[in-house]
Amino acid sequence: MAPAGDLGAPVTPELRVTSAARTGDVTKVRHKLTSWVAAHHPPPDLVGDIALAAYEALVNTAEHAYPAGAAGDVELCAQHQPGLIRVTVTDFGRWERSASAPDPSRGRGLALIRILSDDAKIVRTGAGTTVTMTWRLHPDGT
Repeated sequence: MAPAGDLGAPVTPELRVTSAARTGDVTKVRHKLTSWVAAHHPPPDLVGDIALAAYEALVNTAEHAYPAGAAGDVELCAQHQPGLIRVTVTDFGRWERSASAPDPSRGRGLALIRILSDDAKIVRTGAGTTVTMTWRLHPDGT
């Protein structure tokens, strides 16, 4: 996939995407975010870290925010500011634990988000959940 800068799209300081909270739809959001981040020219490993952490938050929304079969949305907002990139993922549901037996190969998404980002905050309210992830950039903006 070519970086967004190669597609002729303007590099903007903010990306906002609202999507259905379904796995296939949030995959498309991840691709948009990856292109947007790459257009800001951070180190390549940082592009991957941001995309993976944000995707974990998006997938958590698809899997846990809404009761099985219920429709719901997820919003992603990414901001490039001097010295940092911040990504916020917000849903409008209530966290639902799976009714099936715990799968030992799953349940590592929030830990991964915390490892991949410089700072991660998770706020759950009656109106939904917001995950805010921040990455510090080098002084030259990368």
